[in-house]
Amino acid sequence: MDVLTQPVLVLNATYVPVAIRTVKDAVVLLILRKAELIRDEKGLFIRSEKLKFTTPRIILLTDYYKVPKRKHKLSRENIFLRDDHECVYCKRKLPSSKLTLDHVIPKSRWEEIPREKKPRDYHTWENLVTACKDCNGKKGNKLLQELKWEVPENRSTNKRRFPQFSVSTQLVEKFGWADYIRS
Repeated sequence: MDVLTQPVLVLNATYVPVAIRTVKDAVVLLILRKAELIRDEKGLFIRSEKLKFTTPRIILLTDYYKVPKRKHKLSRENIFLRDDHECVYCKRKLPSSKLTLDHVIPKSRWEEIPREKKPRDYHTWENLVTACKDCNGKKGNKLLQELKWEVPENRSTNKRRFPQFSVSTQLVEKFGWADYIRS
């Protein structure tokens, strides 16, 4: 991978991750003094006729820029991200290939649940959770109370935090961003 196209973590003036840019973009921001260097890659240099830079890995914007709230699309991978790739029933963390989506209230049982005890619609953030294949198979079309299962209070479907900024664990480890990226 060309050094100039490698990723650099960009932090807002409040040290909140806001973007991933290329080394080339980061160097431009550093030259224009719109950012300052937080962490670099020791021994890996970018040179021009008059300048020599160590390769930036993390930069801090000098001014505060409000980051607009992202509207997240309801999708399989976004549900897995929201639930941190963890089965809400057995609490095992698994790769996406071993996970499924579960409708807490199954479609076949939707009409028997009183309106005030269910989400506004069947296929929503509130009714979808991450489940491992084993738990989803055991649950089938049953309701949680029939199985005497609960989604723990701190994991209830309407209180989960969806990350505003997510980065793969591989990038975090490879480029040393762990102090700035919350998992």
